[in-house]
Amino acid sequence: MSSKFVLVVASRKGGAGKSTLSQVTAEVLAKDGQEVTIIDADPNKPQARWKSGNSQLPITVIDDVSESNIVKHIDAVKDGFVIVDLEGIGSRLVARSIARADLVVIPIQASGLDAVEAGNTIALITEEEELLRRKIPYKLVLTRTGVAIPSKIEKQMVTELTEAGINVMKNQLNERAAFKSIFVEKLSLYEMDTTKISGLEKAIQNAEAVAQEIFA
Repeated sequence: MSSKFVLVVASRKGGAGKSTLSQVTAEVLAKDGQEVTIIDADPNKPQARWKSGNSQLPITVIDDVSESNIVKHIDAVKDGFVIVDLEGIGSRLVARSIARADLVVIPIQASGLDAVEAGNTIALITEEEELLRRKIPYKLVLTRTGVAIPSKIEKQMVTELTEAGINVMKNQLNERAAFKSIFVEKLSLYEMDTTKISGLEKAIQNAEAVAQEIFA
């Protein structure tokens, strides 16, 4: 692998879990000793707010992002992993980020609306492939799923997407209190108190499994 890897987390639908997926993936990489930069292109700036806390995990966050400078920010990082957490709309900023991606991960909840928006994101990736004349790999990951038995709609969505030839990850990012607590406590999964955060150890295992599959 080259000295830099650009992971773009994209979905044209808000609330799909982009910021949570970006954050926990960054934390797993940083805990493993990797150099990690998050480019926070979400207008709500969740990563920047997290960075304002007391976490000692070495993750760089860039949040002064616009259509005019997104490519410059990505290109300015010379080593390590760059994770781009995008806004939940289709825009030139999103398109320019995808054009720089080594991999695009599309978070999707188990709903018909999310499936439609995931299709729109894939169409945008295809457009960029045609312009650049290169393949841009992508994966779909189900987010905010139950921690127990998969629901009927989750199973149905995975089956239909797989049959359509879409790369759907086996691991899913579950709905967990610990993932929400990251942005409340402004600490990483590895820094929060296991006696105060319910299911923290399971959340860490879940995050690590998802991150490992992303970069498998």
